[in-house]
Amino acid sequence: MNRESKAEDITPAKAGQQVPWLEWLASGVGLLLVLAIFGVIGWQAFNDASTPPVITVEVENVAPVEGGYRVLFRARNTAGDAAAQVAIEGKLSAAGAEAETSRVILDYIPGHSERYGGMFFIRDPRSGALAVRAMGFAEP
Repeated sequence: MNRESKAEDITPAKAGQQVPWLEWLASGVGLLLVLAIFGVIGWQAFNDASTPPVITVEVENVAPVEGGYRVLFRARNTAGDAAAQVAIEGKLSAAGAEAETSRVILDYIPGHSERYGGMFFIRDPRSGALAVRAMGFAEP
């Protein structure tokens, strides 16, 4: 074989050849995904994605259990940053009695999420003034 025969075997692409519709569809989907990723990153950069944790605690349920009472609560992190080792305290005050305190530590609360937990008391929390609050957290 000589050089001329090899050059004749290669056929150049037609200038007017159209791109298949499936290729256009795949390119469009890829472009939309890339734009969506950049949009989410930009939104997090300009919004509260790096705001320190803000933990609020709400009592969900009080129920009698063997040996006392169980208080179920919801701890909500309304900020962008996550919180670790979140200390929650419940203090039960009743007239003429010493205040009863129960504490629990939640391992991790991601930003814009909530976690549930429980505390135990000897006296009925519905008969006194129950105050629950977040006492502190650590950065994960």
